[in-house]
Amino acid sequence: MKKILVTTDLSDNSKSAVRMALRLAKTKDCALSVVQVNHIPKPFNWTQGAYTTFLKKSMDKLTGELSNFVSAICHSINLEPFRFKSVVLNSMEVVDAVCDYAMKEKFDYLLIATRGAGMVKKLFGTHTSKLLATSKIPVIVVPSRYRHRKIKNIIYATDLQDIERELPDLVDFASPLGAEIQMLYIKLPFEGMSSPEELELRMREKYSYPITFIQVKRNIERSVIEDIHHTINNKHNSVLALFSHHDRSGFDKLLFPSNAEQYSFYTRIPLLVFTKHE
Repeated sequence: MKKILVTTDLSDNSKSAVRMALRLAKTKDCALSVVQVNHIPKPFNWTQGAYTTFLKKSMDKLTGELSNFVSAICHSINLEPFRFKSVVLNSMEVVDAVCDYAMKEKFDYLLIATRGAGMVKKLFGTHTSKLLATSKIPVIVVPSRYRHRKIKNIIYATDLQDIERELPDLVDFASPLGAEIQMLYIKLPFEGMSSPEELELRMREKYSYPITFIQVKRNIERSVIEDIHHTINNKHNSVLALFSHHDRSGFDKLLFPSNAEQYSFYTRIPLLVFTKHE
């Protein structure tokens, strides 16, 4: 059984990721853990025994509040109750704690909410930005204003360099959802494929899955992500999938050529980020 982890701070902004995680876990028959990170410091003049007792009571209380938070979301979306695990971690470093726990417990997907459009740090939030740059586990970034729609398309933005190693990851994610995979290639004027239909047919036959190929011209006056935005602007029943190197500067250059640019696009559909195969 695959395992999904979703993070929350019990805020309204984080509810969209929890809602999506609940539905994915139900649809894909995955085990679900909901994780909250808190820091409960030890007062300087306390004995270790007193602190240990206080910490346990505090963690138990926080775990109960977390369970109630998730159960209320289940009720609000008319989802039949099912088993999920509530996990509270005590740490000052939110992202490191989440990543360490996710790796230790061998999760398959990690979900986190983002606040919406703005500058780079404000767009994803510091925790989400760091998570995208460091997590070896696929991360699904869910806009805080995202409302549930049946996922019909996984839009796979690709440079065509490693599709035969990347497509199996996408098929594995898409098939339980019954979603089609749309390969999106943004080409420069001097690039492109002479027979995209042949590639589409070959991929369909190889993976026995509905895969289509979309090739659009690159507008050099726009960033890559703006070209993607213009291409999929009306595809609300979608998830955008990217494969990224663990190179923060490279990731920022791909998505954010200017820190002043704003992408309202991210307030519309979730973003699924895999680590590039080395």
